[in-house]
Formats: sequence, C-alpha cells, structure tokens
Amino acid sequence: MASKFVKSILWNLTKILDQVKEMLFSNRKLAWECISKPLKEHPDDFVNIHNPTIEEYKMKYALDGRVKTVYDWWYSAVLKDPKGNLYFLVLVFHPKWSFYRIIRIDTNHSEKNLWSLPKFLVAGQTFDERIGYSEHENAIDIWIPKTSKPESSENSFVKSAIEAGKSHLTLKKDNVTVDLTFTSLGLPFWINKGREATCSPRGDTMSGFYDICQVEGSIIQGTLKTGINGVGINEHLMSFTPPIHFWKRVDGVFFCTDQVYCAFCYLENKIGTRQYEYKDGAVFIRATNEYLIPIDFKIEYLEFDDLKKVPVKIRILADTTKGELNAVAQAMVEIEKQLAFKIVDGHFVFRDGRKLRLTNGYGQHALH
Repeated sequence: MASKFVKSILWNLTKILDQVKEMLFSNRKLAWECISKPLKEHPDDFVNIHNPTIEEYKMKYALDGRVKTVYDWWYSAVLKDPKGNLYFLVLVFHPKWSFYRIIRIDTNHSEKNLWSLPKFLVAGQTFDERIGYSEHENAIDIWIPKTSKPESSENSFVKSAIEAGKSHLTLKKDNVTVDLTFTSLGLPFWINKGREATCSPRGDTMSGFYDICQVEGSIIQGTLKTGINGVGINEHLMSFTPPIHFWKRVDGVFFCTDQVYCAFCYLENKIGTRQYEYKDGAVFIRATNEYLIPIDFKIEYLEFDDLKKVPVKIRILADTTKGELNAVAQAMVEIEKQLAFKIVDGHFVFRDGRKLRLTNGYGQHALH
C-alpha cells in the first residue's frame, strides 16, 4: 500500500515537473519571439523615424504614456587638422559618471598599418561629479561639474549647449581648449524605427537615436590654435537596460563617407543550438537624401588583435531595396572599447548597376 502511495506521489511529481518544464520552454519561446525584429518588417515602413524635437533631448520625456529618463548624452568624432593628423574624441555626459578622451594619431608615420601608428593622449579624465542641467524653450545646457549657472561658472570645464539637430561642445582643461559644433547630417538612426525595442530574451529594452553629424571647430594647445573638422555621432539613449550580461557579441558600427552615412547595431549570443540576435540599422544616400532600412546586413571580423581582444579590420555588408553596401574598415585607435576606424575600401552598387565608390570615410566601432 505504501509502495503504491509512494509511486503515486512520484508519478504526480513527474507530471508536475513536466508541466514546469513546458512552462519554462514556453516562456523561453515567448521571450525569443518578443525580441524586436525591425529588419523583418517592410523596409519602406518608417514607423516613427523622424528628426528629433528638443523634447526628445531632455532628461525626462514621455514614451507610450510613460515617463522615461535619458541614459546619457554621448559624443564621439574622428577629426582631422590641416596637417592631416587625425584626432579621436569621446565625451560622455552621464547622470552618475562621465568621461572624456582626446587622442591624436600621427598619420605621417611611415607604418602602413594604421593600428600601429603613434598615438598621443591630448587630454582625458574620468569624473564622478554630478552634471549640471537646465532646460530652455528651444535648448538644453549640460555642464560638469554641477554649478548654478554654466555660462558664469569658471569651474565648469565641460559644457554642451544642445538644440534640435545641433550641439556646441566646449572643454577647457589645463592647457587644452576644445570648441566643437556637431550638426546633424539628416535623419538619425532610430533604434527599432523610433520605438522602444525589446533587445534580449530577458526582456532588456532600449530606445533612442544615433545622430551622425558634421563636426567643425578648433583645438588650442598652449598658444597654438588648430582648426579641426570631421564626422561624429551624437548618441542619445533613452530607456535602456544594459544587455551586455546576456549578449556575447555587441557591435555598434557608425560611419560617414562623401557618398553615404550608415549605422548598424548587432547583438548576438548562442546557447546550445539556439542563436539569439537583435539586428538594426540604416543606410543614408547623401546625394538623394534617401534613408534606407536594410533588408539584412553582416559585420565580418577580417583581422583580430589577440592581445587587445578586439577586431582591427571589419567588413560591413548590407542589402537594401536600392542596392548593396560593401565596406572594409581598418581600426586606428581605441578608447574604452570604442574603435576609431578609416574606410579603406568600399562601394554602394545600385540595383540598376550604378556604382558609388566610397571616399573619405571615417567612423567608429563600439564594442562591449
């Protein structure tokens, strides 16, 4: 009798475990299915892609009836001076931590491998000071460290005056003064076509835009003032749950040439036989002002630096309704897993056979 009772309990437990397994499998399946897939949608459906208003640059804003908080204001740029020297700038305003780095790359060096070129830290600091923040009718001011008025404070050595589509950055530290204006080249790349994206099976989410910009300004070192210009990115993440604890590979690639500017986001992980992916991107044809959402794309690692554990040469392949992009990028320098690169070969081939050769191309490969 007792034996039958035990068997009955074990049988019931087995059924319960089977039900639990089924529930867990269903949840995994549901989570997998809920990862946003903007490239699987119709490529001509822009949903909510638009030029952002000043409201969307603010620290708090409304999305789908909920109040969201901005994650950070991230600026980066590849700049060139009249002598041909390149500079890589990264400047981040974050509510809890911020940093900036400016590195000069001596392109007159005889080495052909750009990754091995001499690099000189012009200025750089990480700081925990809270940011100052004030909103105006058509503009926003951010500064570090936090003080009552950025325009009158001698202690605020980093500032950004933001308008819709434009940011004016100033940095004064020690014997270095940097003055830069980031101006949007056109429609920015919007994550998930301007909606909040579910970007992992765990339910991680993100939203925001990456505005690729023309950058102009100057850098003063001691008494020497040098004009610099180039291309950069104003990254404006809004709702964001960092997915890096799940994703094994994270690629954010942004670049600009005379013919196109592009943005690609690729998150990938493999668990057992299942592969998880979040893919997103945009290709903008500058001559015709055409914003193209890829049908699909790939980011291939062509060369890998085993010491630094980073890809130093990549190929970007993107298929669109108007044609195919094929670009090869060579890394030049790294700042906090942000690689500045140069387009060393590339073209965009239209469906009708016309071919754009990509020239004067620079950009950034973000890794996590």
